[in-house]
Amino acid sequence: MRLKIFLALGLSGLLSLAACGDTKAPTASTESPQPASSPVISSVSRFDTSAAGTAAPDTALETGPDGQTETIAAIAKANPGKKILVNLWATWCAPCLKELPTLNALAADSGDRLVIVPISQDMEGWRKVTPAFTQPNLSTRLESQMQFGLALGAKGLPLTILYDDQAREVWRYAGDFDWNSPAARAKLGL
Repeated sequence: MRLKIFLALGLSGLLSLAACGDTKAPTASTESPQPASSPVISSVSRFDTSAAGTAAPDTALETGPDGQTETIAAIAKANPGKKILVNLWATWCAPCLKELPTLNALAADSGDRLVIVPISQDMEGWRKVTPAFTQPNLSTRLESQMQFGLALGAKGLPLTILYDDQAREVWRYAGDFDWNSPAARAKLGL
């Protein structure tokens, strides 16, 4: 039990220090990355396809304070033919809070073509998440043990992953992004 708590706290520390505001591009991408000497990193270069085809982690995600859970595979099964955009976020992550309204706007505009699944990584549970999550077009899930992020090899927050209708990864994006922008819509095929 102590080892599990230590590992969760260690991952929490890494997440809080890593990509929350990170500007480094992932190393593997099908997009053309900026030269290493370039002071500006294009957001297009940060779409990482190195894990494409990998199934979503089979981690139980809490759907609310009542303890009910679901997995990304179950969400895919309940939404046949739809892509799933998963966003790992936390209440303590300023870039996460900055991008949540763009996901909310995308959800309002994309209709039934895309399922957006924010997943809070807050260790303090629903008591912390419920008052902080104010996006009327989205329903967040909670995974306070951070096993979902650990299974993905997440190095920080926010982290957004596009899954196909079979819950297989298409690409991921580390860092905050305007998900309601024309560039994001094009990348999502909307």
